[in-house]
Amino acid sequence: MNDTVQNAPTFGDRLNAIASAGSAAGLRAVLAARWPAFATANLKELAIVGAADEGMRLAALCRQHGIIVRAIADDNPARQTQTVEGLKVTPVEELQRLDRATPVIVASHRSLLPVRRLREMGFVNVAPFLLLQTLDPARFPPHMFHDGLLEDLADNLERYRELGELVADDYSRAVLAAVIGYRLTADPVELDPVVEWELYGPNNLLNYGTDEVYVDGGAFDGDSIRLFIKRVDNRFAEVIAFEPDPATFRRLQANFADEPRVHPINAGLHRTKATLRFDNAGTRGSVLVSSGGITIPVVGLDEVLNGARVSYIKMNIEAAEIAALEGAAASIRRWAPKLAISAYHMPDHLWRVPATIRNLRPDYRLYFRQHDGGIIETVTYALPANV
Repeated sequence: MNDTVQNAPTFGDRLNAIASAGSAAGLRAVLAARWPAFATANLKELAIVGAADEGMRLAALCRQHGIIVRAIADDNPARQTQTVEGLKVTPVEELQRLDRATPVIVASHRSLLPVRRLREMGFVNVAPFLLLQTLDPARFPPHMFHDGLLEDLADNLERYRELGELVADDYSRAVLAAVIGYRLTADPVELDPVVEWELYGPNNLLNYGTDEVYVDGGAFDGDSIRLFIKRVDNRFAEVIAFEPDPATFRRLQANFADEPRVHPINAGLHRTKATLRFDNAGTRGSVLVSSGGITIPVVGLDEVLNGARVSYIKMNIEAAEIAALEGAAASIRRWAPKLAISAYHMPDHLWRVPATIRNLRPDYRLYFRQHDGGIIETVTYALPANV
């Protein structure tokens, strides 16, 4: 581990902080003391960075609660044609005109780089939208990723102690310390020492053969398949790619129309064959929902493979990971494939995903890696003992 990681608060330090607070209310009080400018009584105005769905949602909530929005900024040129709650979206650089004491909320799940940039611009009160959702969930209803974040830490402290014993290396404990640190403090800088920016490319962890059978759960338009093919130098046996969103699936099909080894399937992975409802936003944030959206087929991986070999399974399926792992139980037990499973879509997935994997195969070695600077892309890796 590098010096920055070694000098950061440890996994044990984080658990002690949770125990000291005693409850979710205690954790919330500590968080409020850390960020007085964002306390309910003090927050009269703010600026927003990020004009996608979460930025628009925040702007609407501010209007509802009488909080003045001084600016909405986004460096995506396509967003700069928009008007949100009566404000034209501007480049981030135009925030230079604001008083540097103006509270700024980054309405993006990728918050580390914009938070760092805004602080370098001189803004002294900069935080991700996670902060407001955690401090005051009644006024700022939490996104699925943040819902019950502090309650999970306080109520499942023993689960987290067990998790520290489950992982196979000290670096995984350092990653967990940083991830929990971000949840406790709402400061993405806590993640900075451990971020490995290449998604599903953890340093010195995964080894590939020349005949991999790769299952990509949540294949989107094939971005993670392209990364896989590059890593194996185009030497592999087969890719089975699951993508439930119809429009995104058509892009996936088109992108690999000339590659016979890639087999796209227009379905989501789940516990067993069924029809569920899906928010077909056409983005990586599309999720299963209880109402609205469209109906999609889902399948269990065991039903698709029917005993056939699999060597590597990746799942990033918007909170369906645990159900899908259960639907792949026979394949995992038989073939012991490498696993890369997202563990962030709900707060308790940080411990429930590895616990589910360990229940399926007690001999797996478990690791954590963080692949982005925010709540997203926390991945549990599981490797069979003989790899």
